[in-house]
Amino acid sequence: MSYNLNNSRKKGRRVVRKKDEEQKGLSITSLLDVLTIILVFLMKNVSMEAVKINELPDMRYPTTMTKDALMENPMVTPVKLYTDRVLLGVDNLYLGSPQDLIENVNKRQMMQEFFRNEWSGIPESKWDDACLIVQADGNLPCGFITEIVRVGTNTGYQNIYFATIEDADWLKSYSSAAGR
Repeated sequence: MSYNLNNSRKKGRRVVRKKDEEQKGLSITSLLDVLTIILVFLMKNVSMEAVKINELPDMRYPTTMTKDALMENPMVTPVKLYTDRVLLGVDNLYLGSPQDLIENVNKRQMMQEFFRNEWSGIPESKWDDACLIVQADGNLPCGFITEIVRVGTNTGYQNIYFATIEDADWLKSYSSAAGR
């Protein structure tokens, strides 16, 4: 039986490799450069088409108010436009159909007379606070609303508010007038 000492030494010998040099830390300078370039690129190329209306310094914009603030104002004259009827004032006086506003001169005169009576009950010191609020069905063409605004402004109402419901997804449910 022969025993090879060289083989046993090789098997039992511990082989130690030289350690790799410790890795140097990454420089973030190049990363910052790349991020700066991307940021400048995005800022330069962001589409601003969502904001098509710019606030003009020499224009006075209309204001809005919440339901609570509106109800606190006793100088409010509501007009409700449904697809089949028009109701005036807090007592919901029946005027006729929206089509009557366009076609019937007597109906427009009756509406103007109602607005004048409401206006005459407002003290002169409160005229700036008086407002006409239009509550209209979303399916009505704008022409009917325009007629009410015309008669209201001719009567003396300077503030005309439109009752709306906040809808975060309004664009999804929006259909153009051409699509109706």
